[in-house]
Amino acid sequence: MTKFTLILWVCSFLQGTACLAPIQAPGMYDTWYECSRAAHQESLSIMSKLGFREVNKHKLGTKYYCKKVKVY
Repeated sequence: MTKFTLILWVCSFLQGTACLAPIQAPGMYDTWYECSRAAHQESLSIMSKLGFREVNKHKLGTKYYCKKVKVY
């Protein structure tokens, strides 16, 4: 069976792209669609926690990847 795990990065887009260490979200997703939707929801949560000032000051954003994994 194939599942997906969500990996997110918080990045600064000031000069190119400088990202912090990846964050692996808990849980697995049955489809790319579910994982991708969760990525956007988790990104909103991260951005909210970082706050308006920090996000604007460092031009922060998120990148994500839904990694396919085999589950036995």
